[in-house]
Formats: sequence, structure tokens, C-alpha cells
Amino acid sequence: MLRTAGYRVVAPSDQTCCGALAAHEGAAYDAARMAERNVEAFADYELVIVDSAGCSAHMKDYEHWAATGGADLAARVVDANEFIAGLIDNGALPRSDGEREPIAIQDPCHLRHAQGIIDEPRAILRAAGLEPVEIDPVGMCCGAAGAYQLSHPEMSNELGRQKAAQVEATGLRRVASANPGCEMQLKTFLDGGIDVVHPIELYWSSIADR
Repeated sequence: MLRTAGYRVVAPSDQTCCGALAAHEGAAYDAARMAERNVEAFADYELVIVDSAGCSAHMKDYEHWAATGGADLAARVVDANEFIAGLIDNGALPRSDGEREPIAIQDPCHLRHAQGIIDEPRAILRAAGLEPVEIDPVGMCCGAAGAYQLSHPEMSNELGRQKAAQVEATGLRRVASANPGCEMQLKTFLDGGIDVVHPIELYWSSIADR
């Protein structure tokens, strides 16, 4: 999709995990080591587009994790949802016309609460010919929360069941979520007949054959 909008896209082979999961679990040394490696891996790139909400939130905070170059990289990190929504808004990427089909939308905590990115995923879905249907106005956690689902399985499972019930209450068979942890959690607790898809995947599907 970025190439469609005119960008040269490179995925550096020496990048590593962003370090968010390590940071969440208190493994500060490991988180800092990963951040420092990524500072080097992305040193020569103007923008770093991140398609996982948990990763983009953590990398925007790299000034606290990498002693040298962390703030510089953090300033170049953009969550994919805000970047693609911007390209749609300025006309670099197209919109689908016509009547919109409803789709449930779930807000990952690291997108809604950590980064304040709420409107952008909805704008992407509308540009894909879909109409977002709200399931939770306050954005309750789905229970995945990085490694929380492993360290606190009972509470994680309860939150997962509650989030699944919110989706199922809409009666819709698709839900958009912009974070892999949330996607896995939803797939675990939802009826298998409900598809869980990233907003940008849905948008690309709508324009890929144009």
C-alpha cells in the first residue's frame, strides 16, 4: 500500500523486537538492548511505519529506552493507522464510494489510550467502504495486554469473554482490530464465524484490484 502511494519501502533485516513485552514484564535491560539495536537498524530511514499498536506506542517512547539516538528514532515512528489515514485524507490513496457495510470495531489500548489514535482507524474503514459500529465507548481492555494473558490468565480470560460479548452483541460477523495481541485474544473468545481483521488489511482489499 505504501508503494502504491509512492514510497520506497524497506524492511531492515537487522531490526528486532521493539522490546515492549520485555518492558511490560520489567526486563529493563533486555528492553533497552532491543531499543538500541533498532536505533541502529533504522538510523538511515526518514520514517518508520509500525503496524502493531503495542509496538508503535513503545517505539514512540524510545527516548527512555535507548541512551543514544532513542529520541531521534521516536520522532520518526508513525503508527500505520495514522499514516494511512493521512494519505487517504490528502488524496494520495483513494476512497471507496457507495453504501457502506457495517463492521464492528475494537480499540486496542495501545492505540486508543496510549497514543490517542481513535478517529484514524475509523477513517480507514470508511475509505474501504465500511461503516464502523462501536462496541465499547470507553475502550475497555480485551485482556491480552502483551504478556498479561500469560501472567494473569484468569483476569485476562474474563476480560476476553467480556470483549467478545461486546462484539457478538452487534450481530455482525466481522470486527476490525489494529493490534495483533488483541486480534489473537478476540479470535480465542469469539465464535469462529466472526472474522477479526486489521483495518488496513480491509482497506487494501478494497483497493488492490483497482
